[in-house]
Amino acid sequence: MSELWRRGILSAIFFFSPGLATAQVQEKSAVDDPAMRPDYQQGKSALAAQKYEEAVKAFKKANKLQNDACSPCLTQIAYAQAGMGDTRGALNSAEKALAAAKSNEQRADAHAIKGDILLGENDEKKRAEAEAEYRAAIQQNSQDAENHLKLAVALIKEVKDTEAKTELNEYLKLAPDGKYAGYAHMLLQNPRRAREEYAPEFSVTTIRGETVSLNGLAGKFVVLDFWATWCPPCRASVGELKELTRKYPRDKVVLISVSADKEEDKWRDFVAKKDMDWYQYRDPAGTIQRTYGIHAFPTYIVIDTEGIIRQRIVGENPQQSIVARLKTTLATLTADKGKQSD
Repeated sequence: MSELWRRGILSAIFFFSPGLATAQVQEKSAVDDPAMRPDYQQGKSALAAQKYEEAVKAFKKANKLQNDACSPCLTQIAYAQAGMGDTRGALNSAEKALAAAKSNEQRADAHAIKGDILLGENDEKKRAEAEAEYRAAIQQNSQDAENHLKLAVALIKEVKDTEAKTELNEYLKLAPDGKYAGYAHMLLQNPRRAREEYAPEFSVTTIRGETVSLNGLAGKFVVLDFWATWCPPCRASVGELKELTRKYPRDKVVLISVSADKEEDKWRDFVAKKDMDWYQYRDPAGTIQRTYGIHAFPTYIVIDTEGIIRQRIVGENPQQSIVARLKTTLATLTADKGKQSD
């Protein structure tokens, strides 16, 4: 993962889809005690909303009702802690889930979430440990298609592409029409997609009612500008961003400003007053911010023509403005692209 999957855990634990790990632990690990179901369901709802602290509290209450030995609860706690960036706590909870497991399926789930967390560390040794956890999960439950896919991703990250293809084919054998079948086919064609930091897909409706998606911008450089009207350096950057849009035509470089403003009128007024005539989108719920692991403003994310994140530029630098750094990155990337085309 990258910082998690804090850019790193969400992106990392869910190296190809934020829903994979949660789907596994939520759908395959049932709880039998009626007394604990309300707390467990509350935890699942909080987890789905990425309210991790709330989820941990609910699952801990459910776990307590089973004398601190509810493996599905502990597995869910591990996921939520990972989402909070508490890697050590998440691994500890996964170990507890493994110790409390009462079936092969529960043991498989515990091994798998542990593998997710380790893989998210983006460390060579940890990748090998993640591989071992996924293999242990498959040993406990070989019919779990998603764990074959997870193992394939771990193997690709270790540059073991031949072994990975075996696991990808096993996933497709077990789940030919599965939710991640398209992703599995894509990895078979291009394993590199699991080694690079590909930008998560998004689709937004801009201030002018235009629908813009990352897939629709394939072949172009994309710059995501995360900002807010209440952020002084963000406001100060508007002029330089205008210059950037004039320098690069939209068929080569696309700038999308994603505002964190809660007040729509204030945002609209500022955009109009400053004549910010490139793509503008307001993200008051922070959905795209969470997807891209944004924790400071301004932040620029530069995505190349293949959809790979090439640079994250965060905050101020006394020696050089943030937009100046962005200009340097774009100049290098577009020049390299031009050389490839010649």
